[in-house]
Amino acid sequence: MRIAFDGTTLTPGRTGVGYYTEHLLQHLATEVEGSGDEIVVISNQTIETTSPLPGHVRVHTGRRFPLRIGWMQTLAARVLEDIEPDVAHFTNGMLPWRAPVATVVTIHDMSLRLYPQCHPLRRRIINRPLLSVAARRAQAIVTVSNSARRDLLRVHRVDPTRVTVVHEAAGPAFRRVTDRCRLEAVRSRYRLPQRFFLYVGTIEPRKNLPRLMEAFCAARAAGVPHELVCTGPYGWSSRDLGRTIEKLGLTAVVRFIGYVPRSDLPAIYNLSEFFVFPSLYEGFGLPVVEAMACGVPVITSQTSSLGEIANGAALTIDPEDAGALAEAIDRLARSATLRRELSEQGLVRAAAFSWQRAAREMLAVYRRAAGVTMRSVEPAAGPVAVELADSPVTSEHASRGVWS
Repeated sequence: MRIAFDGTTLTPGRTGVGYYTEHLLQHLATEVEGSGDEIVVISNQTIETTSPLPGHVRVHTGRRFPLRIGWMQTLAARVLEDIEPDVAHFTNGMLPWRAPVATVVTIHDMSLRLYPQCHPLRRRIINRPLLSVAARRAQAIVTVSNSARRDLLRVHRVDPTRVTVVHEAAGPAFRRVTDRCRLEAVRSRYRLPQRFFLYVGTIEPRKNLPRLMEAFCAARAAGVPHELVCTGPYGWSSRDLGRTIEKLGLTAVVRFIGYVPRSDLPAIYNLSEFFVFPSLYEGFGLPVVEAMACGVPVITSQTSSLGEIANGAALTIDPEDAGALAEAIDRLARSATLRRELSEQGLVRAAAFSWQRAAREMLAVYRRAAGVTMRSVEPAAGPVAVELADSPVTSEHASRGVWS
């Protein structure tokens, strides 16, 4: 089977979807090595990956175009005709209008439909209709959580048998760091305070940062001594956040350190005392799992996929209730015992997600979409969350984003 794989998000300075694409691609490459299956990466521009791709993964080098959407709708179909794959996987919610092969699309979330106010007008006008086209036309749709699957079925009313959940996972670099020299070097590089809690993500409206600042202000008034460190690129509509911080009197205790290379991010997680991610809506919420994999206790939202991903291993709150968020910050800041308990629970929860398993499950989706007989795949050990029809079950019971 020849697989065309969408590499359009493999760009410098990438965030969530770009790292989803890279982790999946690298693990797919491992799974297909020696199998006779082929992967050909297609993109509108030269791709960039953190680690070199193995030699058996081919990168198509023709038909470049500066804009991803323009390339997708004008040149991608001809690229597919050139390489003649059995299936093409597009990893970021859109397909070519005309695709000469079977297609799989990952639709990460329904925020464009459910939270349109959290997106710029251009994205609502252009991306939302293209996502609807992808939902209708793809032979198979992948979502990254059961929550996102339910939202997609509710909004687009597609055939449930076309939609498969394949969870993301933390990358292998996200783990406990015990090298004190490495930790202190990173602390010095970013001028990190001795006691802080952490936010990781794009700075944009969906991430709910003004409410986080309100909650932090209340927690400081209650005696919480920690500072807040925010890492991530500035997205759209982020200018007012600085004024909010100034108005609340938090300028001296909130630090924005910008986009951080992945090589430094695990150490920053490890240096923090706890992690806060009060997003209004997520398709998966990868920073939550990254924090857990580093042994960092987590506060996150109970809504959308975040409650599903936390699964009892974090403090969860209503993201629209600043008082509840302030109380959770205060509890975690004051209790070393609670931090230790959540750290241990988070490590166990993060280990339930696996890019190796994701790659195997994705290959099965490709084979179904392409009409290729599935090879038997050894099931992963332990319970694996899946969905039959619209209800989650586990393998124990069934055979089987300063604001995004």
